[in-house]
Amino acid sequence: MREELEAVLSAHRVTPLPDGVDRASACDPELPSAEIVGWATLVAAGVPLSATEQDRLADTAANAFALIALLPVGARPYFARLGLIATLASALAVGAPAPR
Repeated sequence: MREELEAVLSAHRVTPLPDGVDRASACDPELPSAEIVGWATLVAAGVPLSATEQDRLADTAANAFALIALLPVGARPYFARLGLIATLASALAVGAPAPR
């Protein structure tokens, strides 16, 4: 699963923000893309998340796909990938011991 997360993160890093989505809306707190990618990068590197971070990532993963239907059709694959990143990272983070 870690390899899949790394592959999806790599694809995300080279994919530009879709047309019709401005940077301000991509940083909207309803879909915290920077947090998702940040947590996922840590998890992929084997860095354990705190219990609070694991909970926030799990919540984000659970809600990530809910907003996709509200986005322009052309932007949906980009944000679906973010949802996949959040889901994979959350699954991996749960199996890792949290720092004390």
